Amino acid sequence: MVVSTRMALPVVLGALVVLQNIATTKSFEVYWNIPTFMCSQFGLDFSGVNRTYAVMQNTNDSFRGDAVSILYDPGKFPALLEKPSTKTLYKRNGGVPQEGNLTEHLEMFERHLDELIPDRNFSGIGVIDFESWRPIYRQNFGSLQPYKDLSVRIEKERHPFWSASHLEREATRRFEATGRDFMERTLLVAKQRRPLAAWGYYAFPYCFNMNGGANGGRENCSPEVQRENNRILWLFDESDIIFPSVYLRQKLSPTEREQLIRGRVREATRVAQRTIGSKPRRKVLTYLRYVYTDTIEYLKESDWVNALAAMKSTGSDGLILWGSSFDLNTRQKCTTFKAYLENTLGPILNSLQQRYIVENPPEQSV
Repeated sequence: MVVSTRMALPVVLGALVVLQNIATTKSFEVYWNIPTFMCSQFGLDFSGVNRTYAVMQNTNDSFRGDAVSILYDPGKFPALLEKPSTKTLYKRNGGVPQEGNLTEHLEMFERHLDELIPDRNFSGIGVIDFESWRPIYRQNFGSLQPYKDLSVRIEKERHPFWSASHLEREATRRFEATGRDFMERTLLVAKQRRPLAAWGYYAFPYCFNMNGGANGGRENCSPEVQRENNRILWLFDESDIIFPSVYLRQKLSPTEREQLIRGRVREATRVAQRTIGSKPRRKVLTYLRYVYTDTIEYLKESDWVNALAAMKSTGSDGLILWGSSFDLNTRQKCTTFKAYLENTLGPILNSLQQRYIVENPPEQSV
């Protein structure tokens, strides 16, 4: 991936398109959740990104800090994990929530929280990233199917003479009831231990649009998925912020990428409006990776333009830029990303912020 300075002009022009298409009735926050601190070992400094591009960035470019902190698989959630040597699954804390020890998980979560966010006055955004299973039983399909299989086997052992349909219903009931306990109590502990922060779970609500599955090329979440998201409003009621994920794939067409974003953000704003005691509604901050997940190539400037417009048009309050440590683990990757930031991503972010400055000048005293 070679980034040329000749890209700068079309990028700026593309940014102007963003400014023409995005309403500026409210601010649009941009958070930096990219591990560019890794590039310091190669003599590349990203600590001034917040000043140069008007984004929210942790002090000294730390990955977890005063602006944003993400916790990957914190605590001891029940999970089925793969042994690298044999590729077989083993159970952590019972494997599925109905077999898990909630107290053990919460104690471990508190320890992880104190280690990763030691500042008890942390007032940034806190993101819990747990993706091993989903609290809606049906949604554990594909690579998550083993959670359903194990749940049914457990019920078969408990009730050997029940019918298959009865076992499935009981597996669903117990999985969802205990899954709620784990996810809800984890969020409550985070809010109790770091009360000044704004907390939520990464990637919720799920939508499964534009994925080639049963929902096919549908822009909006299916009615079934919307009903399921209504059943976990308890999760959004306890969340301070909702964090939908709109990572893009290059195999999708530009129009399909826009549809993916609009559908997922629209569903996030829908559930945000349904939360209890939320006036104004819960804030929606949308996670977007700066590379296509299927090719790991940088997003084209046109996709940035379209993505920002799609987010704003469907109610997103801001954007969280995310990157993997794999993206920045060599000198070449860091150097290439710095050029990409300066010539492609940065000008768009600056132009977006400049629009707000022009459109919303401070009131002048008489």
